[in-house]
Amino acid sequence: MVDGYVKSGAIKDAFALLARMKDEGVKPNSATFVGLLSACASSGAVVVGRHIQEHIKEEGLELDAVLGTALVDMYSKSGCLDEAIKVFDGMVGRDVQAWTAMITGLGVHGRAEAALQLFRRMEDEGTRPNEVTFLSVLNACSHGGLVAAAKECFERMVYRYGLSPKMEHYGCLIDLFGRAGILEEAHELIRSMPFEGDAVAWRALLAACRVHGNVELGEVAQRTLVSLGDEHPSDVILLSSTYAAADRWADIEQLGSVGADNAMEKKKAGRSLIEMDVPGLLPTTIMGD
Repeated sequence: MVDGYVKSGAIKDAFALLARMKDEGVKPNSATFVGLLSACASSGAVVVGRHIQEHIKEEGLELDAVLGTALVDMYSKSGCLDEAIKVFDGMVGRDVQAWTAMITGLGVHGRAEAALQLFRRMEDEGTRPNEVTFLSVLNACSHGGLVAAAKECFERMVYRYGLSPKMEHYGCLIDLFGRAGILEEAHELIRSMPFEGDAVAWRALLAACRVHGNVELGEVAQRTLVSLGDEHPSDVILLSSTYAAADRWADIEQLGSVGADNAMEKKKAGRSLIEMDVPGLLPTTIMGD
């Protein structure tokens, strides 16, 4: 019932049911709190998450793999990395999901080297990484600009663990190579993929070509996107910017402004979430423009 309330967005009803459980002497277990923590992670409601952790302590529940991972995920996604690390260090019996959640949190917060160190520690302690673990490590390397480490991780995934990289894994490497300016290597990686090139990968290469001024490769990427039938107004803008950086004004005129007007369509107004913790009341979230 608690999980059902959470999935339907009725968080207050879920908390009311927790209070009713306590009144009726029913002891909750880790599964009771996981759904609530997941909802907090999705919405960034860290104040509510801390209240849940207090409930957990009051019930005397140990931080097993399931409960600990949910807390690590919630704190990481809410920007509270130190609290996530503290929970992780206090966990009993970490499984691959727990290690992966902590590696992901470190990577998202720009702690690429720390994420790599934790990955090595995970291996040393005998936990076998899975595809999601490697995706987290590659993401961390991409955000940290760690080209050599990312290549080693990718090879480790394939040759040591026999895992088949998916488009997401290739995408991380392509994005990293693009950021680092090794565009030919990114191009070769796209061409060597065991499945048809993804439009997102080619568009990432096109964007990198604009940043680094590689006109020829940018033209290849743009033509490929056209052949894939996945054209977007931003493709024309990216290639035009690449031409402009190279002072190739005639090419810009030839390319035209097809799709440029559509790319400038009015954006929707942004919205903000503010979480308020009022003493005596359940923390609430206010949404506004």
